[in-house]
Amino acid sequence: MAEYWDVYDKNGKKKNKIIRKGISLKKGEYHLVVEAWIRKSQDQFLLQKRSKNKRLFPNMWYSSVGGSVLAGEDPRDAIIRESKEEIDLDISDAVIRLKRIIVDEYCIFYIYLVDKIFELDKLNLQTEEVCDVRIANTDQIKKLIEEDSMVELSYYPKFFKSIESIKFLG
Repeated sequence: MAEYWDVYDKNGKKKNKIIRKGISLKKGEYHLVVEAWIRKSQDQFLLQKRSKNKRLFPNMWYSSVGGSVLAGEDPRDAIIRESKEEIDLDISDAVIRLKRIIVDEYCIFYIYLVDKIFELDKLNLQTEEVCDVRIANTDQIKKLIEEDSMVELSYYPKFFKSIESIKFLG
């Protein structure tokens, strides 16, 4: 089934245009992407290992969940949907905080911190997207990055520093 995205300008204002995934955006056009870091406790994060069949970052550890915002959807609803689809975790009742918005070449990324108590062994993985999950603290995340087994994005240091003092509310 084809995926469709709303098109936005660099300020996040929706244009009157929808495109199908795979169609190139023009200069000055963006689509929305969401990413969530799900905390199980104060310094315990859920990580996913991306499927070996993924075009970007195959077999690498990554944030908890993420993906594109579908046409007609808002970013918060998209991260709830992505969590349910990728790892079968319902975060609709969780504390969901928008922590960063990052404008990249053709994407506007909405980065969330989600506090949720859950059992790792109860997650059901969408194998086309995710091949494994684990819990890691920030020191373990840094080590995975140093070992080149985890995706490293430029916003990580500021993100993790900004959430150190945010009390876990799961």
